[in-house]
Amino acid sequence: MIQIKYSVKYLSERKKFLKNNSKLLNKTIKTIKIFAKNPQYPGLKLEKLRGYSIWTIRIDKGNRIFLTWINTSTALFIDIGKHDKYRKY
Repeated sequence: MIQIKYSVKYLSERKKFLKNNSKLLNKTIKTIKIFAKNPQYPGLKLEKLRGYSIWTIRIDKGNRIFLTWINTSTALFIDIGKHDKYRKY
């Protein structure tokens, strides 16, 4: 099982991202649970951003969680938001 840590930025962005949206909250929780059990689960579409040590997993078609790996069993969630947010990285 993967251990997940959360950056201050992730926690701040998550609060804004999920504000007043229970459907998206449920999808996000489900995504995190699946990731913790099996990061290679096909529906997550785990993907490394080209040229960076940042990875993304899919919440749904348009939303992602951005992460880095601390080690092989620990991930640090660094951001959450729309798919296009990857351009910041």
